[in-house]
Amino acid sequence: VPDIVLVAMDADVIKTYVELGMGVGIVAAIAFDDERDLHLRAIDARHLFAANMTRLAIRRGSYLRDYVYSFITTFAAPLTRERVQQAMQVQPGEDFEL
Repeated sequence: VPDIVLVAMDADVIKTYVELGMGVGIVAAIAFDDERDLHLRAIDARHLFAANMTRLAIRRGSYLRDYVYSFITTFAAPLTRERVQQAMQVQPGEDFEL
């Protein structure tokens, strides 16, 4: 039975406590950076958790800056700038599959 003594919403907080030797932490793969987190070791634990789905909502007709497209592509590589722009052009009631 795990002895959970700390729950934090921020991955950096979790990683800091692990670096201080307070135990192990569970963070999303996207929160671990091989170059930055040199004092930590990542162990793939996908087999222990069910898959999660991330949903993004964007207002139709909005102007998106480059960093927004980069953010979207981080979560889903197939969602390129072109695909996102195509999706934003779809009118209500039209079918469009990403």
